[in-house]
Amino acid sequence: MNAAKTQRLTAGLAMLLLLLSLTACSGGSGGATDASPSPKEAVSGTKGGGSATGSQEAETAPFKDGKYDPAIPMNIVLPISDDIQYFNGETAENNVFLDQIRKHLGVDLHVLWTAPVKNDGFKTKLLLSLSSGEKLPDVINTMGDPDLTNQLIGSGMFMDVTDLISRYATEDIKRIYKENPDLFASVTRDGRVMALPIPTFGPNGAPVMYIRQDWLDKLGLKVPTDIAGLEKVMDAFVNGDPDGNGKKDTFGLAVQLKNPSGDNLADATALFGAFGAIPGNWRKSDDGQSLVYDSVQPQMKTALAAFSDWMRKGYISKDAPQQDGMTATQQFTSGKAGIVFGPNWFPYFPLPDLEKNIPGAKYKAYPVPAGADGKAERRTFPLIGATVLINKNYAHPDAVFKYAQAMYEMGRDGGIWDMSRQYLRDHGYTAQGDYYQVVKYGFMPNYFIDPWDQINGYLDYMVQGKPGRTKSEQEGFDSCKKNPLCVNGQIEAMKAWKTQRDADVINAFAGSTTPTQKTKGDYLSKMEYETMIKIIVGSSPISDFDAFATKWKSGGGDKITQEVNDWYKRNILKH
Repeated sequence: MNAAKTQRLTAGLAMLLLLLSLTACSGGSGGATDASPSPKEAVSGTKGGGSATGSQEAETAPFKDGKYDPAIPMNIVLPISDDIQYFNGETAENNVFLDQIRKHLGVDLHVLWTAPVKNDGFKTKLLLSLSSGEKLPDVINTMGDPDLTNQLIGSGMFMDVTDLISRYATEDIKRIYKENPDLFASVTRDGRVMALPIPTFGPNGAPVMYIRQDWLDKLGLKVPTDIAGLEKVMDAFVNGDPDGNGKKDTFGLAVQLKNPSGDNLADATALFGAFGAIPGNWRKSDDGQSLVYDSVQPQMKTALAAFSDWMRKGYISKDAPQQDGMTATQQFTSGKAGIVFGPNWFPYFPLPDLEKNIPGAKYKAYPVPAGADGKAERRTFPLIGATVLINKNYAHPDAVFKYAQAMYEMGRDGGIWDMSRQYLRDHGYTAQGDYYQVVKYGFMPNYFIDPWDQINGYLDYMVQGKPGRTKSEQEGFDSCKKNPLCVNGQIEAMKAWKTQRDADVINAFAGSTTPTQKTKGDYLSKMEYETMIKIIVGSSPISDFDAFATKWKSGGGDKITQEVNDWYKRNILKH
């Protein structure tokens, strides 16, 4: 459970950094009825379409020239993360973004309250409001938290939005949902969509392999494409004196094992994935009719044996089990390790430290190595960046979809209405050296993103020399071409990622924490981690894995597997 929470936080950090890095490059209720469409029908247009500027059915209030007139109300609550900043004396209730929504969309957003994300402050306040009968907002963003989302859905206070998608979603929103049906997995209950999934970038967090190219060239080595080749390179990096100091003081690989599947800095998941098992991951069985837990499969035993061998041979640091991602990555940027795995934004942070610390050092991004069977796997985060629920008593659910379309256009075009990038820069909304993402002031803080649009734009247009599809995209291309960290770094990493898109593995269990996970999850996770680390560092024999797998199953794992598969059969297989 703690690992899952860390993973969600890391996903949020990765998405924020990707936004910042590419910014640097680019500068009536909806109750269920028998006639309601299924999730698939709702997004496919089976029961009617819609347009980017209008809806299939009449709005719940007069709507003309792109806005409600007179304005309609919408009560919201806001989670305040550490990166929220206000400028020019503005507040959560009164700021440039909310003013623009009121002026141009005709939606009068009123902030009932705010609470910090840190230490579950927002979640706690929201659940207290729910239990005390306090007035609930019209719209809630649960930030993708599955437990919070599940509790709100279970309260019966929020709309079934299946038919609302069909009725009010624009063609842009429907297209994104249709092209990415997995978005609905965590918000579907018995075939009904109970919340709106807000997508994030597709390659968010998926690792590629970064190697010291100067070391490869010096030692006459080929880029490893599989685990056997990787072991050969690691051995040379340890024993071949790649830094030329006459000492045996280098490692083959910088990797963190403090949280094997929950940190995308010095990521370990592509290494485990080459053996066919990723820690903490649920995947489909061979026949696709059930889910199995990777950490107790035979493939995990093989992976742990390999890690133990690498540790014994000095390919990885004995400190890896105590190192978080940043600490482990510093082995690479300080010149002590020759390989590290990380996301496509690594060239912005922290890999520039390598050249600062070791003048003349060069690295390149490559696809992750495959296993003996020729398959590569790596953990990637789900496409959901946020989850939005609509109060069943809210009279204007169509307004949520108008808002979503505005956020889609703002992300696509780099601005909307009076909020162009240049306007924000000129009026002091700047942070991290560029304009501030004022969209964070609303209840959909990361736009409504086409998950693959940005990476496809950079790879399919800029790399091929085609012009941008929008003025904003062209500005991004022009900025990228001037920035070596973009054109020689992140773009090359994106290319490496895209050659292996089928290697991305998303946890197949997208439900909320099961009853047995709540009571036994921490105990089982601790036992799993301790067993893994003891085997890797050599204090326990590999044969202990079998005893662990048996104890995991009898100690609650079998019951958890049953509960996970109950969810899978009810929400995925049935539909």
